[in-house]
Amino acid sequence: MTRMYSKVLSIAAILAVAMAAACAEQTAKQPAPPPDTRKADEAAIRAASAEWSKAAAAKDLDKAVSYYAEDAVYLTDKGAMVNGKNSIRMVWKGVVEPSAPTLTWTTTYVEVARSGDIAYEYGTYKETSEAKKGKPKEEKGKYVAVWKKQKDGSWKVALDIDNTGE
Repeated sequence: MTRMYSKVLSIAAILAVAMAAACAEQTAKQPAPPPDTRKADEAAIRAASAEWSKAAAAKDLDKAVSYYAEDAVYLTDKGAMVNGKNSIRMVWKGVVEPSAPTLTWTTTYVEVARSGDIAYEYGTYKETSEAKKGKPKEEKGKYVAVWKKQKDGSWKVALDIDNTGE
């Protein structure tokens, strides 16, 4: 009986060691999670959005449109769904023409996915028209932009929506 008990214990010990080795090998095969770059990505998006706002205020069409991905979608306020960077460019021509109100915006919040490949931003914008009778006209609104990390590591806007009102 003791001899049988020793054999069972030996077999159990061998199986336990084999299972532990198999688990360790399986764990070693799993790739390490990507580094958490959310803080740096958030800073990059905030900086890009600030530069984008400056380009809009300067009425620089090429620079303003450069922040969109090629396949971006722009959901205009009370207007059409605009697909693709070239079509978005046509909308922005009206936004930055010399007689158009000056557009600026301020980022309120940015959230980057743990995966580090997509993020969203929201905030407020202001359009200021030339002064008439001594007081400039202002229109305020809010926006959401969904950013997507590109193959080169840069961030581009994949989806943009804005609407008037505070």
